[in-house]
Amino acid sequence: MTPLGNSRAALSGFLLLFVASRLLYLMLIDPSYLSPLLDDELHVGTMAHELVTGPTLPFTEYRVSNYMLGTLVMGTLAAGFFLLFGPTIFALKLAPLLVFTLALAIWYQTIRHAAGARVAGYFALLFCFSPPVFTAYSTATPNCHGESLLFSALTVFLLFRMFSEEKPSPAFPALLGLTAGVGLWFNYIYGLTLVALLGSWVWYDKRILRLPQVLWFTLSFVVSFSPWIVFNMQTHFAGFVIYDKTVWEHFGLAHLWDGLAHPQRLAPIVFLRAIAFGHDWDLYRRAVSLLYSLLYLGPILTAGFLRLKMGRSAPAGPSPTQPTLVGFSLLYLGVFALAVQFSDFRFTHYHVPAYPFLFFLTAYSLARCQDAFPNVQKKIQIIFLAGVFVLGLGTHIPLLSLDRPGYALSAKGYAYAVLPLYYSFNHAPPGSGKGDREFLLEMVQRPFLSDILPKLSGDDQQELSRTLAVMLARKAPLNGQAEDFARIERLVPPGFDRYFYYRLGKTAVVRHRNELPKAVAAVKFVRHRSPTAHHLALVGIYRSWSNLASLDASPEALLNAPAGVTPELSPHYWRALGLLAGRYWYEKDQSLSRLSANLQVFVPRLDPSVQRYVLQGVGQVLFASLSADDWDLAAELERFPHAYQDGLMEGWGMALGEDEVFSPHPWRGQESLSWIVSTKGISARSLVSIRQGKAQFEALFEGPASKSLEPSPRP
Repeated sequence: MTPLGNSRAALSGFLLLFVASRLLYLMLIDPSYLSPLLDDELHVGTMAHELVTGPTLPFTEYRVSNYMLGTLVMGTLAAGFFLLFGPTIFALKLAPLLVFTLALAIWYQTIRHAAGARVAGYFALLFCFSPPVFTAYSTATPNCHGESLLFSALTVFLLFRMFSEEKPSPAFPALLGLTAGVGLWFNYIYGLTLVALLGSWVWYDKRILRLPQVLWFTLSFVVSFSPWIVFNMQTHFAGFVIYDKTVWEHFGLAHLWDGLAHPQRLAPIVFLRAIAFGHDWDLYRRAVSLLYSLLYLGPILTAGFLRLKMGRSAPAGPSPTQPTLVGFSLLYLGVFALAVQFSDFRFTHYHVPAYPFLFFLTAYSLARCQDAFPNVQKKIQIIFLAGVFVLGLGTHIPLLSLDRPGYALSAKGYAYAVLPLYYSFNHAPPGSGKGDREFLLEMVQRPFLSDILPKLSGDDQQELSRTLAVMLARKAPLNGQAEDFARIERLVPPGFDRYFYYRLGKTAVVRHRNELPKAVAAVKFVRHRSPTAHHLALVGIYRSWSNLASLDASPEALLNAPAGVTPELSPHYWRALGLLAGRYWYEKDQSLSRLSANLQVFVPRLDPSVQRYVLQGVGQVLFASLSADDWDLAAELERFPHAYQDGLMEGWGMALGEDEVFSPHPWRGQESLSWIVSTKGISARSLVSIRQGKAQFEALFEGPASKSLEPSPRP
């Protein structure tokens, strides 16, 4: 076979390895690790579903944000996979998989031409056997800045093809301009690649000063960037606002001084500490990130030391192609480190575009180390590749599960519950956060109640209606502003009054934090509209108050129920007291054994008729504190006395029920992520209690809501 044929066969093998490994990952992944940014993914899935079934809104209205217009492209791509495989999470994740596969192919060809097939092969293996955080974002839609990998790969490919031209032509500058323009409006973080591109072009090729080259690049850039210009002219340049601040407000010297004062906050340190999992919450994750850092930086530091030791022995002349690619990668990582250090953009997804450049430098350095020590060349390769394979497999196996294989194949890949949340965020008037009351009323009426809701199926209608009811309750006026309240109340979708009034109670607590009597008084006017509505609002108050209240007073100070608590509300009050007590003990000292000891002293002092309610409240604290980390959940819960287990597990089930009822995710019952994560390893006896608690909470919203909540007849 010819060398070209060998190269194509190797590339095909690496692409097959990458796709097969990611598909296996999607098939076996534990549902609790399904996505690093699940709400964003479901919104893109909803956009794709709308495109498949017939869009209700103008195309650009489905965007995830005003500053990531590439999500519209990803939604269109996902719509194609929905047509082929159905609207599932699996089909949704094929869109980013395609993007990353193309990026790998382009990177491989670029590196093979610039640094040789051996370096390209090492790069491909690092790309395939990547850290878990890179794997997660390679199958996430949108993968929040990961899509820029494709445009970075195209940029590097075109740039070095242009450098290798003997006779300059306008084709490559024009293609570079087109790539840069699309890449920048696709995702702003591509701007780092654009800076590295211009810096490398000026440094290595003075021909950029020739007017035709500059004109072709500039003209094609303006043409390809024009969609962003048109969109922002229509939205008053909302694309300059990220997280309620303009782009330049995110940058400042204060972030640098903070990093210098606290070295662990310096951008390179933050990147390395989160290189494996995106965070370092426990010893295992810190250890794995350290091993990955040694794996990648070991060859780089060794090659750098050897280069310094041997000096520049090469004869003077034109710079070779190989160091140019190394220089571009170093320049990019330098720009990346500075951009992160001088800004507050510290989330893990901002790190994803830097991984390919790190992979290349590691692969290139490994090859240089082999050349420097030819006698142990094979041993160096074996040791390094063994480390790549062992770390890659060892860190991904804990993320997989055989309990629910193929969950992504059947799990619903869209959720209409997230649509109004993103629509409000993108269209709210400037300075109003997620929207003022008048904007919300207009948005709910049109497009959601008038255009979108009627066309949906039953389950989708329920998801959307529940979210609209909650959003209306958040903006509802209190203290008897009858006319304004009635305007909002009329917009609550039929049958979802109970969700509205329950969430109204939480709104009262948010506006009167640490002042329970004022929160209760704020919803008193609802009693005149419906006794049931008033009861639900008070239930919402008691369930929210203990989560938001400060922990100034000890639980013993609240042992006597206030005189105003009716017998119907007494269980909710004592559950709230149990939750407050659990927070008081556990947040001050996160020790379950100490919490158990406090319970054994506190519970016997209570009247036997309220002990179970207090335990249910403590169980809600355990759910909030432990359900997200299921490493040894069952063993942790066994620390509590057997007599308390049923009450604690019922409270666990109540918290689980609330989490599921008000979750924007489309899965319910035993298919919901909350259920899967929080019941792993739980005994059958405890599961019975969890189901009972969950059923008690769900019963609040059952029954003919619209009929039972009709306003009381006026005299």
